[in-house]
Amino acid sequence: MEQLTIILLSGIIFLALFLLCKKYESKTNLIIKLFTLGLIVLFSLRIMFADSFDKILALETNLFSKPMTAFLAILRWLTLSSILITMLSPFVKITVYKNITAFISIFFAVLNIIFFKQNVIAFVGNVNVGFFNYRSIMFMLEMSLLLGISAFQLFLLIKNKLLPNKKQIGLMFAVFGAVIISCFPLSTFQVLFGVFGGALEDFNLAHRLFLYATILAIALLFIIFRKQDENSKKAMLLTLATSSLILFCYDWNFFSFTYANLPLHLCNTAVFLIFIAFAFNLRSVYYFTYFVNVIGSVFAMLFPNTTASLFSYSGIHFWFTHAYVLILPILAMMLGLYERPTIRYMRNSIYIFSAYFVAMVIANAWINTFTPVDYFFLYGDAVSQYLSFLETIRLNYQWLINISNTLYKVYWLYDILIYIGYIGLMFVIWGVYKIYYSVEDHYKELFVLQKIDKLNIAKLKKQLGDITQPINKEGIDMIKITNFSKTYGMNKHKAVDNFNLEVKDGEVFGFLGHNGAGKSTLIKCMVGIQSITDGKIEVCGYDVEKQPLQAKLQIGYVSDNHAVYENLTGREYINYVADLFMVSKEDREERLNKYLKMFQLEEAIDNQIKSYSHGMKQKLVVISALIHNPKVWILDEPLTGLDPSSAYQIKECMREHANNGNIVFFSSHVIEVVEKICDRIAIIQKGELKGVFNLKKLKDNNVDLEDLYLSFVENQKDKNQEELKKVQEKALKLQEGV
Repeated sequence: MEQLTIILLSGIIFLALFLLCKKYESKTNLIIKLFTLGLIVLFSLRIMFADSFDKILALETNLFSKPMTAFLAILRWLTLSSILITMLSPFVKITVYKNITAFISIFFAVLNIIFFKQNVIAFVGNVNVGFFNYRSIMFMLEMSLLLGISAFQLFLLIKNKLLPNKKQIGLMFAVFGAVIISCFPLSTFQVLFGVFGGALEDFNLAHRLFLYATILAIALLFIIFRKQDENSKKAMLLTLATSSLILFCYDWNFFSFTYANLPLHLCNTAVFLIFIAFAFNLRSVYYFTYFVNVIGSVFAMLFPNTTASLFSYSGIHFWFTHAYVLILPILAMMLGLYERPTIRYMRNSIYIFSAYFVAMVIANAWINTFTPVDYFFLYGDAVSQYLSFLETIRLNYQWLINISNTLYKVYWLYDILIYIGYIGLMFVIWGVYKIYYSVEDHYKELFVLQKIDKLNIAKLKKQLGDITQPINKEGIDMIKITNFSKTYGMNKHKAVDNFNLEVKDGEVFGFLGHNGAGKSTLIKCMVGIQSITDGKIEVCGYDVEKQPLQAKLQIGYVSDNHAVYENLTGREYINYVADLFMVSKEDREERLNKYLKMFQLEEAIDNQIKSYSHGMKQKLVVISALIHNPKVWILDEPLTGLDPSSAYQIKECMREHANNGNIVFFSSHVIEVVEKICDRIAIIQKGELKGVFNLKKLKDNNVDLEDLYLSFVENQKDKNQEELKKVQEKALKLQEGV
């Protein structure tokens, strides 16, 4: 009788949908939404009625056999998931939900009709339930709507020739499986297996595992959906928000209402607010959950006020709903569905929270006159048990208000402190979000740069073939700088302009210029720290811009600021650098022993670098630059601040490295040092190359290097400008053939 009634009603619903959609074809989706709203209302009423089935433990019941009990538990779970998707299908813009409605929902509708009697018995706990029982009538109407809507959706797919292909069928079952995981009746595990496992509290293993799982869920959902389109992201969030709402409301009993059951706790309101935010795209509501409710859920999960095990009825209600409240606002922001909050959103959240807080103070004072409640933990000792001084304040600072012979109690100072503390936590979480945004921006930028590098490498491979080989095979023994220019940002002035230079192996090459002349800019571009604006730089035949890795492997660099990891020991730092340059253990040990002895660091090498003097740190940087025996050794003001002994050791090392067939290129503005160790020099002034000079020729022709250098520097009050001009002209003539 009941089955026939459902089939008849579903047929009427199908026919009504068909006729209405035929007449108002342009409003088909709106018509389906209206019928779906009827399903939503009936479903919402059903889950708020207590079911006898939910009291079953480990399949033990007189209502059904154990196999039937297990079957019904699973059927109720899968039916809940299919109804959830059917309810959301007309409200989301993804095809897979319509496919699930047309094929999977219709299957479970039919299955529930077949086992209609068993379903109703499970509701009321009475095998003699009649046709006109209100639960029976409600379920008949619900299944009629489910069958009628899903059958009409199938009809539309057939009519419009939109039946899913094999790939879409696979996606349909995958999505339905995911929804099954997110949405289940609170009693499912209790009915099937009974209550098992200990309470999640005091950071025991079960408690920690659930916290880890919550964080992992955020990461997995982000990885899965970060590249999906916006409609898929919104559908996922709305589905999870609806699942959370269903799990929460499942615990409500329509006939046993009490004030203690009102959803006025902060995390209770969050379940509704998150659903409202995603369902109606209310940004201000979303940001309130992002700032306020996330904090509440974090504290609820860290310090739970429940002793229920995870998979018990009340355990699922507490743990899973709080997890949703934490996961969804954060995930929505991570997926880019909302712009990063400004201080305006923070201010609005504080206003809304303040109104909520005052309302809860009033509600606690009023309701506690006739039944115990503790909304937002403003009336009991839920917070003060962790902060004992608050309990003294709570009990000693009370405001008693007598209205119509009814005494209302407010713990005014305690409430104020809770309010201030929570607002403070909101700003703390704002800071945490800011740090996360900074890290996210960094990795996004890194991802873009890596993508650009891959494209450039692919382009270079297409042009050159093997990019590990030098582009300029004739330049494998030199540094070659061609038409190099560097401009910083939007600055119109060039830091270095049209610079050309060649430095060959066996040379100690000096690079002279006063502070700000462009020495460090050129060097930083040579070693790949700064980008090149125009022109190109080749190191041992490798293009610094196009082959940065290969070029850097040829270079040992000593910067003008020896930034090192000071918490490491000297040996750890050298090994770190040697690993970067892929130096074998044998080679690094041999070279390290040599340089330790040369620079007298044997006793200090295993001490932390922060204990080193300036000179010792500079020596360590020199060793790290030479540990891979680079073809090109570049030093930027290497002798600044060193004592004479340390400076002498480094100069000797520079000369030795060049004598071994390598290039030593160093900048300086100390003329005496340049004169003693350099073979050739270049002078740079205001970013322009003024000349390249052979020191032996200058010396043989009695050209004083200091006068030559000063001749390129403006406003020399202590020197005769005419004499300096003559020195400059004589030196420039000696450039020929150099």
